[in-house]
Order: sequence, then C-alpha cells, then structure tokens
Amino acid sequence: MTAILLLGSTAAVAAEPNTDITHLIDTARRLNPEAAAMALEADVATARIVSAGSLDDPKFKVELELPRNEPGYLPRDRAGRELYQVRQMFPLWGKRDLKREIASADSRKAAAAQAEVANQIAYRVKVAYAEYHAAHLAADETRQLLGTVRRLSELARVRYAQGPGKQQDITGANAEAGALAADLARMDADRHRAQVRLNGLLVRSPETPLPAKPRPRSVPPLETLSVDALADRARSDYPAIRAQLAQIDSADGTRRLAEKNGYPDVELGIGAMRRDGRFDGYQAMVEVNIPLYADRRRAEQREAASMAGAARAKLEQLRLDVTTDVHEAHAMLAALKERKRIVREITLPQARIALESAARGYEQSREEFATLLVAEQTLRRALVEYVNVTFEEQIRLAEIERLIGGEL
Repeated sequence: MTAILLLGSTAAVAAEPNTDITHLIDTARRLNPEAAAMALEADVATARIVSAGSLDDPKFKVELELPRNEPGYLPRDRAGRELYQVRQMFPLWGKRDLKREIASADSRKAAAAQAEVANQIAYRVKVAYAEYHAAHLAADETRQLLGTVRRLSELARVRYAQGPGKQQDITGANAEAGALAADLARMDADRHRAQVRLNGLLVRSPETPLPAKPRPRSVPPLETLSVDALADRARSDYPAIRAQLAQIDSADGTRRLAEKNGYPDVELGIGAMRRDGRFDGYQAMVEVNIPLYADRRRAEQREAASMAGAARAKLEQLRLDVTTDVHEAHAMLAALKERKRIVREITLPQARIALESAARGYEQSREEFATLLVAEQTLRRALVEYVNVTFEEQIRLAEIERLIGGEL
C-alpha cells in the first residue's frame, strides 16, 4: 500500500534549468507582426537623421527680357537680355546640427518603442508558458492522485466483500474519484487553452505541439537580487523610460531650434547675363530673411518648453511607478519562495505521510474511511497550493524582468 501512495514526487523536485522558453521568446519576437512594424518604424527614424541636417536643394532661375517690336506691341523674336541664376539657402547658428540632434533623439525614441514591444512580447510569452506549465503540473499531479483514490476505492470494495468494510466507504471513494476526474477535465482544458494562447503569440497553428514536459524557469537566489540594484537597473533600462528620455532630448532640441529661428538665415546666389548671344555680365547675391514677427516664434518656444516640461514630469512619474513595482514584485517573490519552501519541505511530505498512515490504518481496521478521505483531501489541497505558488512565482519573476528590460 505504501508504494501506491508515493505520488506527486515531481512537485517536490527542484526544477532544472530550461532553455525552451528562450527559444519561444526569440521565435515570438522574430515572427510577431507588431515587432516587425516597430522595427521598420525604427529604420525610418534612423534614416531621417541624414536628411534632417541636409541643405535644401539649390534653386535655378532663368529670366528673359523681350523688348517690344515697335511700332507694334508683340515681343521681338529674340530676347534682348537673358539672366541665369543659382541660389542656395544656408541655415546659420547651428540650426542644421539641432535638426540632426532632434532626429537622433526621435530615432532613439523609436528604438526604445521597438524594445518595449519586444519586452512586452517576452513578458506575454513567459506568462503564457507559466500558465501552460501550471496546467500541465496540476493535471499530472491530479491524475496521479486520481489513480491513488481509485486504488483506495478498490481496497474499500475488497474490505466490504470480506465483511469489515462499509458501503459508504465505497460510495465516498467513488464520489472523491468523480470530483478528481472533473478537476482533471478542467485542468486539461486549461492546458489546451494555454497551449492555444502560447501558439498564438508564436504566430503558428493553435494545435502546434509544445514541450511535453514543460519546466518552470529557475529563480535566482534572492541573496543575489538586491532590490535597490534592480530598481536602479529598471530606472535606466526600462524601455518606456528610455523612450521618455529620448522625448525630453527631442523637446529640448525643438525648444533650442525655436530660439535659433529668431536669427536670420542667409541665401547666396550667383548669376550670369547674356546679351546678343554672349555673356557680358555677372551677378553675386546675398539675401537674408528678416525675423520680424516675434509673436509666432515666442509661441513656438513656449510650446517646445511645455513639451519638454511635460516629458520630464512623465519621466519622474514613470521612475516612481517602476521603483514601486520593482519593490512590490521583489517582496512578493521573496514571500512566494518561502511559501514554496514550506509547502515542498513540510506540507507535502507530511500530507503524504498522513495519507499513507491513514491507508495502513484503514487496511488494518484501525481507521475509518472518513479519516482516509480527509488525509487525501489534505494532500490534494497541498498539491493545489504548490501549483499555485509555482505559477505565481513565475509571474513575479517575469514582472521583474519586464521592469528591468531584460533577463536576470
């Protein structure tokens, strides 16, 4: 009888390191349409850096002077004077450099947005994989427990046939087996749903097979996970914060450019004049725009300054939120690791011993079957607690990695 009750041993064994999830994350990032779109947008923003500080195309101008053919009013057949000009506008005061800086900041913002999409994809894959593992683990443990309950039911029938057993012992065992079978059907449905969700993130058929024995990712020792170091890393590497920093740089550049627009630019040109088929004169031109209407430029400066101020306020709020979330996830992870240790090292072993002892006592007519059912249900609750703690631990780990923008 002892041998048939040594179930659920996989729950007490520490998970081995697993690389399956890394492959799944890489696949999701490579095939996800949103990730592909963000990569193209980042390429567009990078390409704009070169064009942002470039000069405008030069202008070419041709003038023809056609005298009147007196005494009539029609022009002569041949121009009296021809003028050819080439002009080029030159922005001064570092405006071209500022435009390149703004474009570079926008490129960094686009790259951070691309990293945020990749970060969210990784988080969603980790959560879906954790759901798949939890459903798989719960179904396996429940299936083993169901086998144990059916063997106990058979023992109750044997004892009833031999005389000392009771009819209600058999019906109680059958009812418990039915409840476990119903739970098992629900867990198999949960596992299939998690499989469909995970395959959807991988952009493949919903029924594509997944690892038959999924293992949870190993959690690094909390002694190596300083919460302050994690918070510092999150404040610097979280993609949304990087995007906000780039937005601040862009807004500051836009403000400085608005101030520089109050200074005139210069347009230079050269020209040649031709009369009667030959060039007989040349021109050199300097043209300066007059920044006369200051109200418009002041409005542009206020707009850019407000955008920069808003971006800084959002950055401070983001850093505050990220710091809070990291501390919260770290505290929860520590609590979950302790709960998991207690369940794995104390609750589960004691529940198995209690069930084994109750089964031996029932077999020897020293215990009632109700005591045996109580012991079985205690083990069942312990297994459910272990599955839930394992799942929540994986979620907290994924949250921390999402906040720091990378793997631990």
